[in-house]
Amino acid sequence: MIIYGWKAAHLRSTQSKTAVCPSCKTQGSTIISVFSRHVHIFWIPLFPYGKTGTSQCQHCQHTMKVKQMPEEIKREYKNLKMDVKPHIWQFSGLVLISFLIAWGIYSSKENDKKNLEYIGAPKVGDIYEYKTESGYYSSLKVVNVSTDSIRVVPNEYEIEKKTGIYKIDKPENYGEFSYGLSKQELIEMFTSEEIYEVNR
Repeated sequence: MIIYGWKAAHLRSTQSKTAVCPSCKTQGSTIISVFSRHVHIFWIPLFPYGKTGTSQCQHCQHTMKVKQMPEEIKREYKNLKMDVKPHIWQFSGLVLISFLIAWGIYSSKENDKKNLEYIGAPKVGDIYEYKTESGYYSSLKVVNVSTDSIRVVPNEYEIEKKTGIYKIDKPENYGEFSYGLSKQELIEMFTSEEIYEVNR
């Protein structure tokens, strides 16, 4: 369940010296406040999306939203609103998302680099995750490495999703049958993304 919504954070308040409270007619007793609204997910602020405000008479405690304010108070509210900016922490969700995206890109590049290194220098025990001709996913286990070729044992099972390979990558799922691949064929399979992951 995703918990999301919006909240408002106080930016600044000021006491008007000239505004007259429409309720008790007291002059100079009105506090005008501006708030910055922000979207949040799991209470983590993502980004601000607007400002709102209230006014309150300190004499009679009469409170008004922006739409209820008389023009004199509304004018002071708008001036104050123009002078204040959202808190930096209200952008923390965007910063976190940007960091996660950057980290994901970096991790993906490092993983590709590692896979290319493993493909170029195969070792006995390496597991190649690959897409089968039927459009499913399975794995190959390297059982022998020579100068220019390798021998692999195919997994006897296939699965519908890449992320499910771990469910079938078990020693008992690799039979006795094996076949050879040249190292050039191996590189071509990786380049064409038929083989997409190497586990060592």
